[in-house]
Amino acid sequence: MIEADVIVIGGGVCGLGAAYFLSQTRRVVVLEQESQPAYHSSGRSAALYIIGYESPEVSALTAAGRSFFDDPPGEFDARPLLSPRGGLTIAEPGSEDQLGQFLARWQPHCPNLSAISSAEAGERVPILRPERIAAAAFDPDWYSIDVHALVMGYRRGVMRQGSSITCNARVTTMSRTGDRWWVEAGETYSAPILINAAGAWASNIGDLAGLHGVPLQPLRRTAVLLPLPKGGATWPSVHTLNEDLYFKPEGNGLMLSPEDETSSAPCDAAPDEVDVARAIDHFERLTNEPVVKLQSKWAGLRTFAPDRRPVIGPDPREPAFIWYAGLGGFGVQTSPALARYVARCVTQSGGQDEEVDAAIAASRLIAAAE
Repeated sequence: MIEADVIVIGGGVCGLGAAYFLSQTRRVVVLEQESQPAYHSSGRSAALYIIGYESPEVSALTAAGRSFFDDPPGEFDARPLLSPRGGLTIAEPGSEDQLGQFLARWQPHCPNLSAISSAEAGERVPILRPERIAAAAFDPDWYSIDVHALVMGYRRGVMRQGSSITCNARVTTMSRTGDRWWVEAGETYSAPILINAAGAWASNIGDLAGLHGVPLQPLRRTAVLLPLPKGGATWPSVHTLNEDLYFKPEGNGLMLSPEDETSSAPCDAAPDEVDVARAIDHFERLTNEPVVKLQSKWAGLRTFAPDRRPVIGPDPREPAFIWYAGLGGFGVQTSPALARYVARCVTQSGGQDEEVDAAIAASRLIAAAE
């Protein structure tokens, strides 16, 4: 039997982040069912830091982690973890009237977001077809996240601080006896506190703990990598106002996605050929760049609660079970803030963390039993 102060189920960016902050004062065991950490959604992320994303609550949680990204601790090789990218929003014909609503919603949170001319949009991304740009907006404050460096920094910090990460550790049973959790995952693990950071499997883990009824739904999203067009390395990320296509430079390629959200069971997600074809078709209609070769294609699962806000904190039915789930497409960019918050749920620290506290105050974090 392996004893610890805290068991974290899930070795993605959320679980590793929580373990990183907790390991400063607690002995933590991270249980990851795959052969390596960050195998699923964390390793297939679009890797963007966007303040104007999803909701004002997510915006506040993202902003609360900015100082960590800009100046990470010594365990992190990359400094900063962000690099400038910029975000170009395109309103295609028929949706141009929505641009004003988009600006009104996000400019209070994104002070440098502004409308630009169709001509300027074309200058920033020359492959765009002029006739497909009915209106446009640009935000220079979108950044690429070095997700590999972030994950590896969390991982190194966990190990250096005396905690452990166990892979190939699929949880099969768990129970609460006395003041401890007992978890079977190849071996028996025991700890007073358990954190559920299992991503697409979070509801399953809740069920194993006897905490049923938390509505979390994995949604599949598809991505395709094309050869990078000449000059494309400096382009911003481009997305449509209707949220049915985005593309951005990714290493030596151009990644695009139809922004699909297809309900799925928890699994090792694979791309559907219909979604791949839909992404390519829309890309060719929006740009003058024919797709003649695919470098790769993949899919990931983004898991949401019904109101698309995170499910965070102690379960009111069993406070020693802490949820860290429902992060959808924003788990990476919010991890510095939310992982610190989850750690404080365990330590019940009386200290102040003004960045995170302000973000939490701006959010309605879902009580798990709702």
